[in-house]
Amino acid sequence: MTGDPLAASDILRRTGQRGWVKKAEYSRAAAIVRAQSASTLVRRDWATRLLQHPRRVDKELAAVILRPLITTDRPDVERGIHRLARDEDWEVRETAASLLGDALERAFAEYLPPAQLWMAAGDPRLRRAVVVAAKYAARSRHPERADPLLDLIEPALADHDEYVRRNLGPFAIGGQLLRSYPDDTFARLERWAREPDENVRWNVASVFTSASGARAAERGFGILAFLATDTRPFVTRAVSAAVRNILKRRPELRDAVAEWDGGQRAVVRDALEASA
Repeated sequence: MTGDPLAASDILRRTGQRGWVKKAEYSRAAAIVRAQSASTLVRRDWATRLLQHPRRVDKELAAVILRPLITTDRPDVERGIHRLARDEDWEVRETAASLLGDALERAFAEYLPPAQLWMAAGDPRLRRAVVVAAKYAARSRHPERADPLLDLIEPALADHDEYVRRNLGPFAIGGQLLRSYPDDTFARLERWAREPDENVRWNVASVFTSASGARAAERGFGILAFLATDTRPFVTRAVSAAVRNILKRRPELRDAVAEWDGGQRAVVRDALEASA
Protein backbone atom coordinates (compact mmCIF):
# COMPACT_ATOMS: atom_id res chain seq x y z
CA MET A 1 0.00 0.00 0.00
CA THR A 2 3.04 2.28 -0.08
CA GLY A 3 2.18 5.46 -1.99
CA ASP A 4 -1.31 4.25 -2.81
CA PRO A 5 -4.01 5.60 -0.46
CA LEU A 6 -6.80 3.96 -2.41
CA ALA A 7 -5.17 0.56 -1.96
CA ALA A 8 -5.08 1.28 1.76
CA SER A 9 -8.78 2.11 1.82
CA ASP A 10 -9.53 -1.02 -0.22
CA ILE A 11 -7.83 -3.10 2.46
CA LEU A 12 -9.79 -1.25 5.11
CA ARG A 13 -13.05 -1.80 3.32
CA ARG A 14 -12.46 -5.54 3.26
CA THR A 15 -12.20 -5.54 7.06
CA GLY A 16 -15.76 -4.28 7.36
CA GLN A 17 -19.20 -5.36 6.25
CA ARG A 18 -21.08 -3.65 3.42
CA GLY A 19 -18.66 -0.76 3.45
CA TRP A 20 -18.84 -0.19 7.22
CA VAL A 21 -15.44 -0.17 8.89
CA LYS A 22 -14.79 -0.17 12.63
CA LYS A 23 -13.17 2.99 13.99
CA ALA A 24 -10.30 0.95 15.42
CA GLU A 25 -9.41 -0.23 11.91
CA TYR A 26 -9.10 3.38 10.74
CA SER A 27 -6.75 4.13 13.63
CA ARG A 28 -4.57 1.14 12.75
CA ALA A 29 -4.44 2.23 9.12
CA ALA A 30 -3.42 5.75 10.12
CA ALA A 31 -0.66 4.31 12.30
CA ILE A 32 0.66 2.38 9.29
CA VAL A 33 0.67 5.56 7.21
CA ARG A 34 2.66 7.36 9.91
CA ALA A 35 5.09 4.47 10.17
CA GLN A 36 5.68 4.42 6.44
CA SER A 37 6.48 8.11 6.28
CA ALA A 38 7.41 10.64 8.92
CA SER A 39 6.74 13.37 6.37
CA THR A 40 3.56 15.35 6.97
CA LEU A 41 3.69 16.24 3.28
CA VAL A 42 3.05 12.59 2.39
CA ARG A 43 0.18 12.34 4.85
CA ARG A 44 -1.38 15.56 3.56
CA ASP A 45 -1.09 14.23 0.01
CA TRP A 46 -2.80 11.00 1.00
CA ALA A 47 -5.62 12.87 2.70
CA THR A 48 -6.09 15.20 -0.27
CA ARG A 49 -6.28 12.31 -2.70
CA LEU A 50 -8.66 10.31 -0.53
CA LEU A 51 -11.02 13.27 -0.11
CA GLN A 52 -11.51 13.38 -3.88
CA HIS A 53 -13.07 9.91 -3.98
CA PRO A 54 -16.74 9.11 -3.34
CA ARG A 55 -16.55 6.18 -0.93
CA ARG A 56 -17.16 6.71 2.77
CA VAL A 57 -14.10 4.63 3.66
CA ASP A 58 -11.85 6.93 1.62
CA LYS A 59 -13.15 10.08 3.28
CA GLU A 60 -13.09 8.69 6.80
CA LEU A 61 -9.54 7.45 6.34
CA ALA A 62 -8.63 10.96 5.16
CA ALA A 63 -10.10 12.40 8.35
CA VAL A 64 -8.14 9.97 10.52
CA ILE A 65 -4.93 10.90 8.69
CA LEU A 66 -5.67 14.61 9.14
CA ARG A 67 -6.42 14.39 12.87
CA PRO A 68 -2.76 14.27 14.03
CA LEU A 69 -2.06 17.31 11.84
CA ILE A 70 -4.50 19.58 13.69
CA THR A 71 -1.81 21.65 15.38
CA THR A 72 0.77 21.62 12.57
CA ASP A 73 -1.16 21.87 9.29
CA ARG A 74 -4.24 23.94 9.99
CA PRO A 75 -5.05 24.97 6.37
CA ASP A 76 -5.16 21.34 5.24
CA VAL A 77 -7.28 20.30 8.21
CA GLU A 78 -9.66 23.22 7.61
CA ARG A 79 -10.07 22.26 3.96
CA GLY A 80 -10.74 18.67 4.98
CA ILE A 81 -13.39 19.66 7.52
CA HIS A 82 -15.04 22.01 5.04
CA ARG A 83 -15.28 19.28 2.42
CA LEU A 84 -16.39 16.50 4.78
CA ALA A 85 -19.04 18.65 6.46
CA ARG A 86 -20.86 19.18 3.15
CA ASP A 87 -20.81 15.53 2.10
CA GLU A 88 -23.97 13.69 1.08
CA ASP A 89 -23.24 10.84 3.51
CA TRP A 90 -24.41 11.62 7.03
CA GLU A 91 -21.69 9.44 8.55
CA VAL A 92 -19.06 11.49 6.76
CA ARG A 93 -20.68 14.67 8.06
CA GLU A 94 -20.47 13.24 11.58
CA THR A 95 -16.77 12.66 11.00
CA ALA A 96 -16.37 16.31 10.02
CA ALA A 97 -18.07 17.52 13.19
CA SER A 98 -15.92 15.23 15.31
CA LEU A 99 -12.74 16.42 13.58
CA LEU A 100 -13.70 20.06 14.11
CA GLY A 101 -14.55 19.32 17.74
CA ASP A 102 -11.08 17.83 18.25
CA ALA A 103 -9.52 20.80 16.49
CA LEU A 104 -11.33 23.25 18.79
CA GLU A 105 -10.29 21.19 21.79
CA ARG A 106 -6.61 21.05 20.85
CA ALA A 107 -6.13 24.46 19.20
CA PHE A 108 -9.11 26.57 20.22
CA ALA A 109 -7.79 30.00 19.27
CA GLU A 110 -6.69 28.81 15.83
CA TYR A 111 -9.89 27.02 14.81
CA LEU A 112 -12.42 29.39 16.37
CA PRO A 113 -12.20 31.96 13.51
CA PRO A 114 -12.90 29.43 10.72
CA ALA A 115 -15.71 27.95 12.81
CA GLN A 116 -17.22 31.43 13.13
CA LEU A 117 -16.99 31.90 9.37
CA TRP A 118 -18.70 28.56 8.76
CA MET A 119 -21.45 29.49 11.19
CA ALA A 120 -22.10 32.57 9.07
CA ALA A 121 -22.01 30.55 5.84
CA GLY A 122 -25.04 29.80 3.73
CA ASP A 123 -24.66 26.02 3.88
CA PRO A 124 -26.71 24.53 6.76
CA ARG A 125 -24.49 21.45 6.80
CA LEU A 126 -21.51 23.62 7.71
CA ARG A 127 -23.50 25.38 10.42
CA ARG A 128 -24.64 22.06 11.80
CA ALA A 129 -21.03 20.80 11.88
CA VAL A 130 -20.07 23.83 13.98
CA VAL A 131 -22.97 23.29 16.38
CA VAL A 132 -22.03 19.64 16.97
CA ALA A 133 -18.32 20.48 17.18
CA ALA A 134 -19.08 23.02 19.92
CA LYS A 135 -20.74 20.23 21.89
CA TYR A 136 -17.64 18.05 21.55
CA ALA A 137 -15.31 20.93 22.39
CA ALA A 138 -17.25 21.70 25.57
CA ARG A 139 -16.54 18.29 27.06
CA SER A 140 -13.15 19.38 28.42
CA ARG A 141 -14.87 22.15 30.43
CA HIS A 142 -12.17 24.79 30.08
CA PRO A 143 -13.84 27.67 31.97
CA GLU A 144 -12.39 30.37 29.73
CA ARG A 145 -14.07 28.80 26.69
CA ALA A 146 -17.63 29.01 27.99
CA ASP A 147 -18.49 32.42 26.57
CA PRO A 148 -16.67 31.93 23.23
CA LEU A 149 -18.46 28.61 22.65
CA LEU A 150 -21.84 30.10 23.56
CA ASP A 151 -21.08 33.06 21.31
CA LEU A 152 -20.17 30.63 18.53
CA ILE A 153 -23.49 28.81 18.55
CA GLU A 154 -25.68 31.83 19.31
CA PRO A 155 -26.29 32.79 15.63
CA ALA A 156 -27.74 29.31 15.01
CA LEU A 157 -30.54 29.81 17.53
CA ALA A 158 -32.68 31.62 14.97
CA ASP A 159 -31.77 29.22 12.17
CA HIS A 160 -34.84 27.98 10.32
CA ASP A 161 -33.10 24.87 9.00
CA GLU A 162 -34.35 21.78 10.81
CA TYR A 163 -30.99 19.99 10.44
CA VAL A 164 -29.29 22.77 12.39
CA ARG A 165 -32.09 23.30 14.91
CA ARG A 166 -32.53 19.71 16.10
CA ASN A 167 -28.80 19.46 16.79
CA LEU A 168 -28.68 22.69 18.78
CA GLY A 169 -31.13 23.10 21.67
CA PRO A 170 -31.72 19.48 22.71
CA PHE A 171 -28.31 18.13 21.64
CA ALA A 172 -25.43 20.63 21.78
CA ILE A 173 -26.80 22.89 24.53
CA GLY A 174 -28.91 20.45 26.52
CA GLY A 175 -26.62 17.49 25.91
CA GLN A 176 -23.32 19.12 26.83
CA LEU A 177 -22.99 22.90 27.22
CA LEU A 178 -25.49 22.91 30.08
CA ARG A 179 -23.49 20.19 31.82
CA SER A 180 -20.10 21.75 31.19
CA TYR A 181 -21.00 25.37 31.89
CA PRO A 182 -24.29 25.45 33.85
CA ASP A 183 -24.08 29.01 35.18
CA ASP A 184 -22.95 30.56 31.91
CA THR A 185 -25.51 28.57 29.93
CA PHE A 186 -28.41 29.44 32.21
CA ALA A 187 -27.52 33.11 31.97
CA ARG A 188 -27.76 32.80 28.18
CA LEU A 189 -30.99 30.80 28.31
CA GLU A 190 -32.65 33.49 30.40
CA ARG A 191 -31.64 36.14 27.89
CA TRP A 192 -32.43 34.05 24.83
CA ALA A 193 -35.92 33.20 26.15
CA ARG A 194 -36.80 36.88 25.89
CA GLU A 195 -36.00 36.95 22.17
CA PRO A 196 -39.24 37.09 20.17
CA ASP A 197 -38.04 34.73 17.41
CA GLU A 198 -39.89 31.42 17.69
CA ASN A 199 -36.87 29.39 16.59
CA VAL A 200 -34.81 30.88 19.42
CA ARG A 201 -37.55 30.09 21.91
CA TRP A 202 -37.92 26.56 20.52
CA ASN A 203 -34.22 25.96 21.11
CA VAL A 204 -34.39 27.31 24.65
CA ALA A 205 -37.38 25.14 25.58
CA SER A 206 -35.84 22.10 23.87
CA VAL A 207 -32.80 22.29 26.14
CA PHE A 208 -35.10 20.85 28.81
CA THR A 209 -35.99 17.84 26.67
CA SER A 210 -32.53 16.45 27.43
CA ALA A 211 -31.46 14.42 30.45
CA SER A 212 -29.26 17.31 31.63
CA GLY A 213 -32.16 19.71 31.23
CA ALA A 214 -34.35 17.54 33.44
CA ARG A 215 -31.63 17.30 36.07
CA ALA A 216 -31.46 21.09 36.20
CA ALA A 217 -35.23 21.55 35.86
CA GLU A 218 -35.67 23.64 39.00
CA ARG A 219 -33.40 26.33 37.60
CA GLY A 220 -35.40 26.30 34.39
CA PHE A 221 -38.88 26.71 35.86
CA GLY A 222 -38.89 30.47 35.43
CA ILE A 223 -37.71 30.16 31.82
CA LEU A 224 -40.33 27.54 30.95
CA ALA A 225 -43.07 29.44 32.78
CA PHE A 226 -42.32 32.48 30.65
CA LEU A 227 -42.14 30.46 27.41
CA ALA A 228 -45.47 28.80 28.29
CA THR A 229 -47.13 32.18 27.77
CA ASP A 230 -46.17 32.07 24.08
CA THR A 231 -49.21 30.75 22.20
CA ARG A 232 -47.47 29.98 18.91
CA PRO A 233 -47.77 26.22 18.21
CA PHE A 234 -44.09 25.83 17.39
CA VAL A 235 -43.13 27.14 20.82
CA THR A 236 -45.92 25.46 22.76
CA ARG A 237 -44.98 22.04 21.36
CA ALA A 238 -41.40 22.53 22.55
CA VAL A 239 -42.54 23.64 26.01
CA SER A 240 -44.90 20.67 26.23
CA ALA A 241 -42.10 18.26 25.25
CA ALA A 242 -39.84 19.83 27.87
CA VAL A 243 -42.45 19.50 30.62
CA ARG A 244 -43.22 15.89 29.68
CA ASN A 245 -39.51 15.07 29.77
CA ILE A 246 -39.10 16.66 33.20
CA LEU A 247 -42.12 14.83 34.61
CA LYS A 248 -40.94 11.52 33.15
CA ARG A 249 -37.43 11.83 34.56
CA ARG A 250 -38.30 13.76 37.72
CA PRO A 251 -41.83 12.75 38.81
CA GLU A 252 -41.16 14.26 42.23
CA LEU A 253 -41.35 17.70 40.58
CA ARG A 254 -44.98 17.28 39.51
CA ASP A 255 -46.38 19.50 42.28
CA ALA A 256 -43.71 22.13 41.65
CA VAL A 257 -44.58 22.23 37.95
CA ALA A 258 -48.28 22.52 38.77
CA GLU A 259 -47.47 25.38 41.13
CA TRP A 260 -45.62 27.51 38.58
CA ASP A 261 -48.24 26.70 36.01
CA GLY A 262 -50.99 27.96 38.33
CA GLY A 263 -53.58 26.23 36.16
CA GLN A 264 -53.42 29.10 33.70
CA ARG A 265 -51.32 27.69 30.90
CA ALA A 266 -52.98 25.04 28.78
CA VAL A 267 -49.71 23.74 27.36
CA VAL A 268 -48.40 22.84 30.82
CA ARG A 269 -51.76 21.63 32.09
CA ASP A 270 -52.08 19.27 29.14
CA ALA A 271 -48.58 17.89 29.78
CA LEU A 272 -49.45 17.33 33.43
CA GLU A 273 -52.62 15.47 32.47
CA ALA A 274 -50.82 13.38 29.88
CA SER A 275 -48.23 12.26 32.43
CA ALA A 276 -50.74 11.47 35.17
